[in-house]
Amino acid sequence: MADTWPPEPFDIAFDRFRELDAWWTGDTQTLANIYSGQTVSHTVNGRAYRGGVLGTLSKWWWGQPVADDEQRMKMHLPLAADLCTLSADLLFGEAPQVVFRKPDDVQVEQPAEGAKPKKWRHEAQDRLDAIIGSDEAHAEMLLWGELAAALGGAYLAVAWDPAVSDHVFPKAYAADCAIPVFQHGRLVSVRLWSEYRDGKEVFRLVEEHQPGWVEYSLYRGTERRLGDLVPISTRPETVHYELLRNESDLQVALADPAALPMSVKIGTGSQRLAVVYMPNARPVRDWRKLGPLANLGRSDLDGIQDLLDKVDQVWSSLMRDVDNGQGRLVVSEEALDLTGKPGEGAKFDAYRQVFVGIAASLGKAADSKSPIEQVQFDIRVEEHIATFEGLLRRIASTIGYSEAHLGLDDGRGAMTATEITADLSDSERTRDKKALYARAALSKWALVALEIDKEVFGGVGDSIGDLSTAPDVVFPPISQADPEKLTRIAALQEGIASLKERVRTMRPDWDDDDIDAEVEEIKA
Repeated sequence: MADTWPPEPFDIAFDRFRELDAWWTGDTQTLANIYSGQTVSHTVNGRAYRGGVLGTLSKWWWGQPVADDEQRMKMHLPLAADLCTLSADLLFGEAPQVVFRKPDDVQVEQPAEGAKPKKWRHEAQDRLDAIIGSDEAHAEMLLWGELAAALGGAYLAVAWDPAVSDHVFPKAYAADCAIPVFQHGRLVSVRLWSEYRDGKEVFRLVEEHQPGWVEYSLYRGTERRLGDLVPISTRPETVHYELLRNESDLQVALADPAALPMSVKIGTGSQRLAVVYMPNARPVRDWRKLGPLANLGRSDLDGIQDLLDKVDQVWSSLMRDVDNGQGRLVVSEEALDLTGKPGEGAKFDAYRQVFVGIAASLGKAADSKSPIEQVQFDIRVEEHIATFEGLLRRIASTIGYSEAHLGLDDGRGAMTATEITADLSDSERTRDKKALYARAALSKWALVALEIDKEVFGGVGDSIGDLSTAPDVVFPPISQADPEKLTRIAALQEGIASLKERVRTMRPDWDDDDIDAEVEEIKA
């Protein structure tokens, strides 16, 4: 393992992650450093790039230097964070269903005449529901989705700890905490890590995941160095990993405590990789020829950094108008009260009603110029809002979200259900594309989770049965269909479609078993 961290060529990706993370978290100091040219985000063929833009970025608004004594209005609008949250909400706002479908070659025992038909159910479905159907698992999927939207992809590992749960559970990792290995675009191994900082020292707990086993190692290094391998019990946050040691390690420790391996390596009981990767979108356009980086996903924020920069500039300009719109008083020197203390100058009492002792000459009095004048600037609300909304529309179009989801109103007022559905179609199409990646990842995760759960908590659940076929992952629709419209369609189908097809029209989210059961109920 190379001592430089992260190792090449992932240093290129991690500099980009730093930029994306700054937008997502609102780290304006990092944005200023990157766009002022103080930080080169990555290099390609020896040429310096900053955030995907070649050359100096001092023309960017966040890259403009501000003098130490200048109080310039600079505000960050958390639009990037809102976009990432929106992506997670659209994908995982409602928990997806992970269900095993009845194989075609499986026959279900027919019930006695008059009895309800028996529905087929996989042996492992109850255990899978306990693992992935809980509120905690749903919350982790929301985190998983937001991390993927912000940094282009995220990892979901199978985690277990009998001290906190009686079954395995999902654990999300961000892309800037992983070094993956892909084969034909598929994840085959990965190193995940967590950081613990102690001054300038950085401790990294590295989890190396390979099919069939996981190895936990603790390193003490710096910001850019992985450093030296140290006993995993060095940190209080990692000492509990000692409890995972296998029997052979314990026998070594009894014979010679000094020979105990500093890392902890354990088998998972499954020949599958215990981690899955979910790209947010593909490809990252300027990485598509960069070997290992070509398989990473594309962030929702990638390619709109300049638009986000302009959004902050417009918003700050509006807030500056608000400040200026409070009005200022230009006061003549004669209206100032001397403090009487050398070096402290004079002051002005804005609440004083009568001013006396103003030594104005007859000529000045004839000018009818007041020694106190008000300066009032306009607050250009309409101009700023129009520019702001124009930027939002451009962002919505670029990343594929409906304008309605970004709070933009087209002025139509109240809309029908059909108009609302059409208005959300862009977001739904983008969500469906992201669901392709999420569906594949969750299906793989469910299989390995059940296998590891059986190995670790074998006495808790029932038999997991046959896992040769992966479960289906069903995402609920964003815009629910109008029930009245579905009822009319089903009524029009009478005489030209079977009862089963009419039930399917009314319940498009039901599987065949549910539809068959409903048909039997209707017939009864």
